[in-house]
Amino acid sequence: MLVYYLQMLDTPEEKVRFEQIYLKYRGLMYHVAEDILHNRQDAEDAVHNAFLRIIKKFSRFQNTPAKDLAPQVAVIARNEAISLQRKQKGEAPLEDWDGLAEPSESISDYHALVDSFARLPRTYRAVMEMKLLSGYSDGEIAAKLGLSKTAVSTRISRGRRLLRDIVEREGFLLEA
Repeated sequence: MLVYYLQMLDTPEEKVRFEQIYLKYRGLMYHVAEDILHNRQDAEDAVHNAFLRIIKKFSRFQNTPAKDLAPQVAVIARNEAISLQRKQKGEAPLEDWDGLAEPSESISDYHALVDSFARLPRTYRAVMEMKLLSGYSDGEIAAKLGLSKTAVSTRISRGRRLLRDIVEREGFLLEA
């Protein structure tokens, strides 16, 4: 697939840059999409669509170091997975229609959580999304973001505190 994507780019510099992004983040993007779709082939489709979206808006990725793109590419993959999931809902077989109410509620809860995450400072948002939305361990997050495990734990702790403040300020009920 990489060769296919590279053909869509114009300059050798863009091709090198895209290859770095592709090799570094395809696993993360697949993990994010698979967590939402729970299907290997659908997750691969979502990741493919995400890479096409990255190529389409490639100028936005030019000036950010590859190591700092994890939150952006994870969000793109997540959005593509959710879009694919929405498209598939109309194609659900009749026997699965009864089960659609529960996932739609969880998707709505998911969107409310994502909206709350969007209000977090970028430093905390990246680790919080990877921890809570994608299910990565502190060690995995540290490795992917190039941070120490202690820094990740600190950011998660502070991010949770900030997220709790946002949720309380917005008037959401917290169930513990």
